[in-house]
Amino acid sequence: MLLAGARSPEVAEYLEHSDMVLVPVGSLEQHGNAAPLACDTIIPVRLCAEAGTRTRTAVSPAVTFGYSPNHMGFPGTVSLRSSTLEALTVDISTSLYKHGFRRMLFVSGHGGNRGPLQAGLRVAAETCPGSDLRYIPYWALPGVQEKQKALFCPDPGYHVTVTEVSMVWHLMGESLPEFERKAYPPEPPAGTVLSAERWKELYPDGGVGSDLSNVSEEKGARLFKFIVGSLSTLIESIRRNAV
Repeated sequence: MLLAGARSPEVAEYLEHSDMVLVPVGSLEQHGNAAPLACDTIIPVRLCAEAGTRTRTAVSPAVTFGYSPNHMGFPGTVSLRSSTLEALTVDISTSLYKHGFRRMLFVSGHGGNRGPLQAGLRVAAETCPGSDLRYIPYWALPGVQEKQKALFCPDPGYHVTVTEVSMVWHLMGESLPEFERKAYPPEPPAGTVLSAERWKELYPDGGVGSDLSNVSEEKGARLFKFIVGSLSTLIESIRRNAV
């Protein structure tokens, strides 16, 4: 069930037999010349829609903006403040909880959302007794890291990754556009926080740590199918286990 297209009585009927909902979360940020700005939203939206259909699980509309301050040097990027995304997560969770949803899985396509989302879910849990509120980026789903290494390369990259570029064009149903199949500079040391200005200086083409010569729509389709299966299995596991 897609909540955006459902009527309120239909949601009430759904809640009579299930209390679970998927919340896709993405971003609108630069992906160089290799992928669209909404790459990190398109993937989790389609992922949740397909896994939701497979498991008969409700899916909310996506949070289409994320925490992306380091990409603000590139036109089109929109970044929420960390506090805004945290507050938005709290409001979404408590609203859904009020109507009877108890198991909420926030599925993210953007790594920068992790801190604000997790903070928001911790706050929401304090006022939502008996709830099971979870955050997971799609690449952290069971088996995904191993599958992408087997299909593509040992390291798909840090930003504008081989895997996301391959999947997003498959999902958009478009042929790969013309872009340079280049290797981007190495990623910064773990824990490094870069300003928008410094990111643009170090990575003028937008991407980091990936080699786009490994991009493949066909492999992107295979990886996406695997991720749908992995998310579906996780959904069923959460549903089986009482909160």
